[in-house]
Amino acid sequence: MLSSRITILLVAIVSLALLIPGLTKPMITLQADLNRHALVQEGKRIIQEQKINPAITAMATQFLDGLKVEGSSKVYDKTRSILGTAQDLWRSGYGLVAVLIVLFSAVIPGIKALILLCAAALKQPQALLKVNSWLSKWSMADVFAIGVLIACLAANASSSQSSIINFQASLHDGFYWFVAYCLVSAALAQIINRQPAPKEASPN
Repeated sequence: MLSSRITILLVAIVSLALLIPGLTKPMITLQADLNRHALVQEGKRIIQEQKINPAITAMATQFLDGLKVEGSSKVYDKTRSILGTAQDLWRSGYGLVAVLIVLFSAVIPGIKALILLCAAALKQPQALLKVNSWLSKWSMADVFAIGVLIACLAANASSSQSSIINFQASLHDGFYWFVAYCLVSAALAQIINRQPAPKEASPN
């Protein structure tokens, strides 16, 4: 029983140590580049679709054909952590979304880790473990991590040389710290679930 409590204590400390950099370190960079050549081609298409004088259309098209545009211009470039993203959302007026991100990704996982640390130090931790089990039902850390990965892949998949705006996304250390926390937290839940139920005291 003592060895089980020590195991829970150590794993809880590791999960908390992984959670902190997972929340504070840069997690993802989102970039958007404006393709100048594609922008000119789109301008030509729009002009040709308008019902205006053919002479004016020809002049505008000839003007655009004469432009020497190459390369791209960066129009968006941000690197954010989980907490940094929540802060940006709060400043932008999306307070509810920011609160939900902080609640499910920081507050609940942090409370769970602290509860497990306390439970490992008690001889009768069943009450705390029940609270931890209840909080686990509201934890969305693993779902959040998968969502970030999907968003990253989708952003990269949407980029092409013919697009006017090319999106790119790259993951950083914060994402991997957070994924590591998710895995350790899941392992800790399995360890707790395998703990034998306490024996009831026999009546005198």
